[in-house]
Amino acid sequence: MADLRHTLFVPSEWTFDWPVGTTDSAAGTRRRAGSRLRYSDISVLAALSGLTSMIALPTLVRVVLLAVLLFFGPGAAILSWVRIPRTAVPAALPILSISVVTLMVSVAMWGYRWSPRMWTLLLCVALIGSSVLWYRKHGRPDLSWWIARAREVAAPSSRTAAITSVRFALTDRETLRRNVAGLMLALAFFLWLPLLPGLERATYSQFGLLTAGTGPGLVLCMMLIMAAFLIALRRRQLRTMLAAIGLAIVVQRFTVTLVTSAPIYDWTYKHVAVTEFVLDMNRLTPTGVDIYSEWPSFFLVSAWFQHVTGYDTLSLAHVFAPMVHVVLAAAVYGLARVMKFDKRAAITAAMLAEVINWVGQDYYSPQAWAVLLAVGFLALLMSSTLTRSAAFLSIVPFAALVPTHQLTPYWLMAVTGVLLVTRRAKPWWLMIPLGIILLGYLYPRLPIVAPYGLFQGFDPVQNAASNVKEEGVLGKQITSLVCRALSGGVFALAFVSAIYAWRTKKTFWAPMVMAFGSIMLLAGQSYGGEAIFRVYLYAIPGCVLLITPLFLALFDREPPQDRPSRARRITARTSVAVAVAGALGSAVLGLQSYFGLWPIVLEHREQIDDARAVAAQAPPGTSVTMLYSTGYPARSTSDYGRLTEADDYWDVPLYALGPEYMEGFPTPAKLGDLDYKASSSDTPTYMVLTRQSLEAMQYYGFVADDSVARFRQWLATNSAWSVRYADTNTIVYQYRSS
Repeated sequence: MADLRHTLFVPSEWTFDWPVGTTDSAAGTRRRAGSRLRYSDISVLAALSGLTSMIALPTLVRVVLLAVLLFFGPGAAILSWVRIPRTAVPAALPILSISVVTLMVSVAMWGYRWSPRMWTLLLCVALIGSSVLWYRKHGRPDLSWWIARAREVAAPSSRTAAITSVRFALTDRETLRRNVAGLMLALAFFLWLPLLPGLERATYSQFGLLTAGTGPGLVLCMMLIMAAFLIALRRRQLRTMLAAIGLAIVVQRFTVTLVTSAPIYDWTYKHVAVTEFVLDMNRLTPTGVDIYSEWPSFFLVSAWFQHVTGYDTLSLAHVFAPMVHVVLAAAVYGLARVMKFDKRAAITAAMLAEVINWVGQDYYSPQAWAVLLAVGFLALLMSSTLTRSAAFLSIVPFAALVPTHQLTPYWLMAVTGVLLVTRRAKPWWLMIPLGIILLGYLYPRLPIVAPYGLFQGFDPVQNAASNVKEEGVLGKQITSLVCRALSGGVFALAFVSAIYAWRTKKTFWAPMVMAFGSIMLLAGQSYGGEAIFRVYLYAIPGCVLLITPLFLALFDREPPQDRPSRARRITARTSVAVAVAGALGSAVLGLQSYFGLWPIVLEHREQIDDARAVAAQAPPGTSVTMLYSTGYPARSTSDYGRLTEADDYWDVPLYALGPEYMEGFPTPAKLGDLDYKASSSDTPTYMVLTRQSLEAMQYYGFVADDSVARFRQWLATNSAWSVRYADTNTIVYQYRSS
């Protein structure tokens, strides 16, 4: 039986045998020449995948094929020629790829050569040409060997062996005992599946999704996943640890995709609208419509991807968050490996980064794309002490980042400056090209960004304040407390971990700069009340790099072997218990922080369809007003461009007018003012009431408890307003003058 177990099973340790090109080491030279998957091979395969995506195949097949090109093609071509440390590859390969595509589509639009299919063809030809040149210098792939391997894998004997292996794994008691963590992950998965219908039908709860419907089951699933991760961590089962990260992403983020009919968050649809404008008009919105036309790269990548594959924007936005987290986990792992973490510690850092990331900035947005580029940049930058070429390569994601997001590159520039000045990265003069790119892009756009406030005053406390100051209901207060406790705990633990690293002579300066560098944003910008969220988001990679060594020191602590005293045994067990409790607690708090606003951020497809119909038929000058902007995204199509050109405030909700306006609402004077403005306009005026917006007004405490009911009564009894559309979640009133 032992011989059979040895024959059929792969060791639990994953070796992460990344493809080799010029970064190859001598470890693989025993294999037959050309029999390894090299970067040039990946480049060719990605190019062929991209070419195939332009054929009339099912949409989802084309999406997968083009995604291979997007995340692997250009990066593999670059790494086939440029030597970087193998530890940086998990971050560098996908981030270099998306950076090149981001720059390519940006140049295409700015050069008035917007043709997604043509640029896809040129990119694929360039990748194949790069690989052909590499083959001429280093030798072609051994196709006969690969064909033989493919036949071997597809042979009936291989399938029989696989089935036998699975049967043995499921029936052998010793194997099951050694894979308890894997069994716990399987249990979590099969518990999660039946939760989905109940989550889809969950009713309102002021405490969020975790207390509605089958929501409590998500907590159990997440605790099982984290417990399985900790067991695998203890036993050094790296593959199981990776599986736990993947399942955590499924439970936390992919659940949202499966139980909703449309992307969550009203503000998601403003980004959808920009992409729709590019798709419909083949150009950017005119200057002045919004700030997105000056930082358009994310939208251009999305429009390129959709144009080639035929995938619609709402569907892409719906699956965007899980995709971002998969790439982000790989990037954090790569950054940790560059910082000299072993594989076990790097995977732990990636898991911690996943469970503490509650801020919801992973939706379909430029900042989500920017964070990926930023982490990849840091991985290459920190590799510069080993090879100078990594420093030069880091310019590529930075250049792609600058036209993608307004804020992220400035935080990254400040962090980079400190790391270069303190010689944690090289060469010092890298600041010069980075500064030229950053300031050169900003200078011609100063008149556009100036009205938003480049510097809002040195008031870190005020700039750190939330954009919602009302106390709200008990559920809102508890969710806010959980968010603050998790965020504050992460920063506090990162600070303690930095002291621990300093005292134990471990690396701490570079991670500390990454962790706390974003706090300087609060010195002069509130970013519309969202600065505190961006500070935490940017700090996550640095914080987990600081926390992981201390966490592992506690978790791995064991009493001395030579007759340990009772005090030492208790100390060791207490250390492990603290680490376990901290990991489980962070997972649960992160889950509540992410799902706490669930009933308010939901969007229903019926609401979106009607909002799009209104925008399509609305002439310039139309007004669409809500109490609170959720549930009816007025800006979700390319029509927003012409409507915004006519009136910047055509869809501004009433709560955005400020607390002084909402005080006492609805007073007769304010109701009369709404009537007067509607009657004096020669274009349609709509007043929209959605279930989510009414719940939000009470959840945040914007108005008195009976205000919403009185406003609804006024609309229902006012003969000047008639119902244009109604369903279970929405009522749309239209003003009709007598």
